[in-house]
Amino acid sequence: MQKQIVDLQNITVDFDGFKALNKVNLSMNRGELRVLIGPNGAGKSTVLDVISGKVKPKYGKVVFKDKNICGKSEHRIVRQGISRKFQTPTIFGNLKVYENMELSLRRRKGVFSSMTFKVKSYDKDKIHSVLNLVGLNDKVDIRAGILSHGEKQWLELGMSIIQEPLLLLVDEPVAGMTGKEREMTGQLLQKISQQSSVLVVEHDMEFVRRIAKKVTVLHEGMILCEGTMDEVQNDPIVVKVYLGRGEEG
Repeated sequence: MQKQIVDLQNITVDFDGFKALNKVNLSMNRGELRVLIGPNGAGKSTVLDVISGKVKPKYGKVVFKDKNICGKSEHRIVRQGISRKFQTPTIFGNLKVYENMELSLRRRKGVFSSMTFKVKSYDKDKIHSVLNLVGLNDKVDIRAGILSHGEKQWLELGMSIIQEPLLLLVDEPVAGMTGKEREMTGQLLQKISQQSSVLVVEHDMEFVRRIAKKVTVLHEGMILCEGTMDEVQNDPIVVKVYLGRGEEG
């Protein structure tokens, strides 16, 4: 039986009287790839905000590796083994692809040790291994700013996974991508989930069907349904409030 990696217990987030999340209970196992779907404003990104420490819940707790991480700073949560990739790539466009990866290794070493950090042979091997995984090993000397949109997304995924997270949070990874880029991103996330648990927020239902073994549906800050994509698609409440609208957002 797989061991649980993260467990959200009765998470409630209140923004001046508006409950962005209302008693949300959500758990994931190690090595799981889970997708969060739901209408705009359902609370999907807020779930990622709570796990990553960007938002502190009013009630409830987040148990990660059997410890409550609520109240910890974002930096400390990253050090615990949680990494987050936002929708808009946050790469260093004026630096080369390889240099972006090198900086991510420095961040993982910590603030003080990174000041004297020198790239060793095994670090170089690791960088090239990750770049090969994300399909950018032939672009190590290219300035990151001239990469295509999809390639920038893959670079940031590489910058995240080189830090060896136990849990990777990914917000709308295929927004703005071509069909081929979406297919490659789906394959990449599935490969990453063999090493890290992956929680994805996504609107593209075709993409979700392609990658998700388990889906959680949020609506108005609450969980409507969890299950396989087929189970979710056939749930009458989900069809009524979300899928039946023909929405993408």
